[in-house]
Amino acid sequence: MSFSPVPPEIKPVAHLMKLAAEHDTRNVVVAYWARMAACRLALKMVPGPKSPQFSAFLGEILDWLEQTKQQNRDNDGITSETAAQAIIEEYALNVFNHAEQQDAAEIFNKNTVKSFYTASMLFDVLEQFGFSEGNHEKQKYGKWKAAYIHNCLKNGEKPQPGPPNSGAEENQMVHISELPEEEQQRLLEEKRRLQEELDRKKRQEDEEREQLNRLNSFGNITLGDNDPANPSNVTGYPPLPNQNNSNAGFTFPKLSPESPNIPQQPGSVTPVAPTTPQVPVQPTTYNLPTTTNYGTPGGSQVSLTADQIQKAQKYSKYATSALNYDDVKTAVENLQKALNLLQFGKE
Repeated sequence: MSFSPVPPEIKPVAHLMKLAAEHDTRNVVVAYWARMAACRLALKMVPGPKSPQFSAFLGEILDWLEQTKQQNRDNDGITSETAAQAIIEEYALNVFNHAEQQDAAEIFNKNTVKSFYTASMLFDVLEQFGFSEGNHEKQKYGKWKAAYIHNCLKNGEKPQPGPPNSGAEENQMVHISELPEEEQQRLLEEKRRLQEELDRKKRQEDEEREQLNRLNSFGNITLGDNDPANPSNVTGYPPLPNQNNSNAGFTFPKLSPESPNIPQQPGSVTPVAPTTPQVPVQPTTYNLPTTTNYGTPGGSQVSLTADQIQKAQKYSKYATSALNYDDVKTAVENLQKALNLLQFGKE
C-alpha cells in the first residue's frame, strides 16, 4: 500500500514512515509499530483542528494498521504491546551492537552509518512503550555516531572509533544542519515542545506566586478564643476572621439591623426596581441520539450492508483513537458518521 506524502505540519514523522517502509517485507512487527508511533506522534503534534491533507494521511495509516492487524491475528508482536516491545528491543540492540562492532573494527562506510541510524530509529519506535535509561542513551549515541561518521566521510576525514574522547569533543561536534532532514525536523520539534513545557511551568509558577502574595497581603488574621462560631478548634479548618472581636488584626464592618429612615411626602410611593432572576448558565453538551431513535424517521429499521457496518466500526475506532489524545471534536465527528450510517444507511 502506498501512502500520501507526509504533510508539512508533521514532517518529523517522516523518518518513522521511512523505517516502516523498509521493513514491510522484512519484519511486519517493526513496520506495524513504526506506523503506530508515527500516528501517535502526529496526533500529539496537531491536537486541535486538522487540515484535509492531515486527515487523509492519518486515515491511510489507520486503515493500514487495521488491515495488518486482521491479517496477523496470531502474531503476538502485533496483538500484544508487551510482546512487541520485547521483539523490537531485541532487534534494536542487535542492530546497535553490529554497528558498534563495525565501529570498533574501524570499518567506516555508508553501511555503518545506516546501522547506527536505523538502531536509533528503532529506539524511537520503542519510546511509545517507554524504555530504560540505558536504551535512551543508546538512542542518542546512535544518532550522534551516524551523523559524526557521515560528516567525517563527507569531509574526507578518518572517524575515531568509540565515544567522543575527553580531549577532542569539540572537534567531533556535529552541527544540526549536517543531520538528515527528517532528523533535523524531529530535533527542532522536540526543542519547540520542551520550550512550550518550560513556558507553561513558568506561567504556573508565576500564578502560584501571585496567589500567595495576594494571601500574604491581608497580613495577620486572628480570631477571638471565646467566639462560639470560631472553627479554629475544629481539626482541618483554617482560622477565619471574626467581626465581633475588636482586638483582631482584621475586622468586618458592622452593619445596623435597622434600615435608615428616608423622609417621604404624604402619598408618595418609593419605586422599587424589579429584580431580574439569575438564570444559571448550562454547560455545552453534545446531543447524540439515544438507542430509541435509531432507524428511519418513521421508526422502521434500516437494512445495512456488510460494507456499511464495517464503515461504522471503522468510524467508532477512529473516535476511540481520538479520545486517547483528548481530541473530543474529532471523536464526536466520527461517532456522528457512525450513527448516521446505523440510522439512515448513509454518512
